[in-house]
Amino acid sequence: MNTAPTLGFDDILQEALRVSQANDGPAAISLFQQALTLNPGSATTYCLLGAEYITLGQVAESEAAYANALVLAPQFHVARFQLGLLQFTSARVAVALLTWQPLLDLQDDNALKLFVMGFAHMAQDDFEVAINYFERGIMLNTDIPPLNTDIQRVIADIKGLEDKPLLTTANQANATPTPAAVEDGGQNEEDANVHFLLSNYQQQGPLH
Repeated sequence: MNTAPTLGFDDILQEALRVSQANDGPAAISLFQQALTLNPGSATTYCLLGAEYITLGQVAESEAAYANALVLAPQFHVARFQLGLLQFTSARVAVALLTWQPLLDLQDDNALKLFVMGFAHMAQDDFEVAINYFERGIMLNTDIPPLNTDIQRVIADIKGLEDKPLLTTANQANATPTPAAVEDGGQNEEDANVHFLLSNYQQQGPLH
């Protein structure tokens, strides 16, 4: 009797990525979870799972996945940045800054460090300095191109909302990206001016 071949970790992960690119979030999550049963020590898979959860607005599940990635790989800087970004855009700025703290020990020319400095100053409504850090980070970031696009949108939002602090907007957004914000990057929802960054960045799959 013929039996179907058993898929290995790499095969399942590749299928999960394919399904994710096809925007089938629930199926991708199921496949990432299957991959983790075969390789529970894969920090990258946990990070991808976290990204998939957030596209569905499942913030708690996403945060748990990113936290697991960092338990397995504390030096996984992209995962740490993404976890902090999730927390920042969920109006938990103090928690985000604590999560990001180790990134401040990176070299001064590290793009993630500069982006964190930008968000830290944005949290204080120090927008001019924030923009300076963001622009420097964009110039230095060659590893994650989609992130540059999103940071440029943050800069545009800052310049367009000089009379309305972004943190107030984040609080009004009620912590979770709306379906519209996820679909179009949040550009059609004023209350998602901060949230669109996370949803758009995750959808583009920087770890794919």
